[in-house]
Amino acid sequence: MNLSSKKFSEISKFVKTKARKLDKSLFTYYFENNSAENVLKDLRKYQNEDDGFGHGLEPDFTTNSSSAIATCVAMQYINKLNIQGNHFIIDQILNYFTNTFSNKYQRWRPVPDDVNKSPHAPWWHIDEKTGMCPIDNNWDNPTVEILGYLHKYDNNFPKKKLKEMTNKAVMRLLGEESIPEHSLYCYQIFYSYADQEVKQSIKSRLFERIRDIVNKDSKDWREKYVPKPLDFVSIPDAPFYNLLNDLVDKNLDFLIKSIENNKAWFPTWSWGQYEKDWEKARMEWTGKITVDNLIILKKFGRIEDKVNI
Repeated sequence: MNLSSKKFSEISKFVKTKARKLDKSLFTYYFENNSAENVLKDLRKYQNEDDGFGHGLEPDFTTNSSSAIATCVAMQYINKLNIQGNHFIIDQILNYFTNTFSNKYQRWRPVPDDVNKSPHAPWWHIDEKTGMCPIDNNWDNPTVEILGYLHKYDNNFPKKKLKEMTNKAVMRLLGEESIPEHSLYCYQIFYSYADQEVKQSIKSRLFERIRDIVNKDSKDWREKYVPKPLDFVSIPDAPFYNLLNDLVDKNLDFLIKSIENNKAWFPTWSWGQYEKDWEKARMEWTGKITVDNLIILKKFGRIEDKVNI
């Protein structure tokens, strides 16, 4: 099953009129020969003087301040571009990560202390008593993702500390403690960029955890916020493809079927607060999700009259 050229045209019009400029720029990079530098130019609008990213780049919290989570989102955009080596924006991000590691908590805190001062989803709300948001209860997110980037690129993060943190990440994955889907998304990035010794030590356990956590019910994919096969296999040569190949094909078919009566893919969650601000965030998420899904469909050859990447 392929996305028809007619439906692709309808979705394209939605992206160009409703999506954020950054997501429109990424769309035109993949489908209209826009340059990577133009995408980076739009991405830098979310960057602060400390080299980190904020300003609602992650639409579920809108503080202008830099955060580890928003800066990881910036890296996710960069990794969708064909950039070779350490581009200066990557160097800036790595410097931000180096400078913001918390020795007190031995990890990267996900969001800044001022996150409560602007509209945000409840899972990013910092409790005044504990000084923590719900995501803080999970050491791996975004720390393990950041460790992956520190393995991939040359950087100034202390090598001894990187080894120590890597060993901790490995031991947590190999242990029996439950690891939620967002942490496993971090671990798949970590796995992709770690050295061969680390990969071999965690491969079977990571595959086992992914297999167990992936939701296999397409009804849930439509109505609930659940970990889907394409969350772990977004490109044909992903290391987890053989583990989930049948489910990946089913998920690709689902993407195409689920948009038959729409012009975009919408988020399956909501804030339940800041209703007007949520509507803005919801549209930003819709544009981002729609562009990401089109890129996935293109990479799997599921769009009629596609242009090869």
